[in-house]
Amino acid sequence: MSPDNSPLRSRRKPVQQRSRMTQTAILDAFVRLLVEKGYSRLTIRDIALVAGVGLGTVYEYFPSKKSIAAHCIHQRFKGVGACMLACIDARRGCSLPDMAAALLDGMLELHSRHTEEWSALIVLERQVSDPSAYRALYQHIADIWSQVFSASSDGAQYAGKNPDVVHAAVYGVLYQRLMTAPETVPGEEFRHQLKSLVLGYLLS
Repeated sequence: MSPDNSPLRSRRKPVQQRSRMTQTAILDAFVRLLVEKGYSRLTIRDIALVAGVGLGTVYEYFPSKKSIAAHCIHQRFKGVGACMLACIDARRGCSLPDMAAALLDGMLELHSRHTEEWSALIVLERQVSDPSAYRALYQHIADIWSQVFSASSDGAQYAGKNPDVVHAAVYGVLYQRLMTAPETVPGEEFRHQLKSLVLGYLLS
């Protein structure tokens, strides 16, 4: 459970389908405006207008702009974790290099969609994320890389390799590229470089 002062605390939990749709509209509006205007220039009133809801409705769900930002970031990175877990389930029992390569393909495919949004959210994360929330999300993805090792058919052969190192390499290279040159992420050259980095570490 999030602490009372956490940006991830919502004022209203979206239980019914209509409530979930309203919250999604607010979050989508925020991301669109973040790309178009930047965080400092967008307002709650802007978000309400783009989401097609009343200003009071936004405040029913989120106490502040920072809270909306934190939810968008949290939701986006939880989606990365879900993508990775689905890939593990699909490839369970394959060799570790094969699983890692497939996982990277899935992650790159996910991050290649709406690269401007990813870029804006990653930059924003460094401005507004609560340290404990940041650490929890980072560790969540690192733990999934550990599952890749344990779910592979030959993970024992890579006992000298550290899943945290793989995660740190992928996280650093991918998100640095999304911040500095997002247009290159969908390219085959970047895909080749990232795979070479991870597989080179595993197979060295």
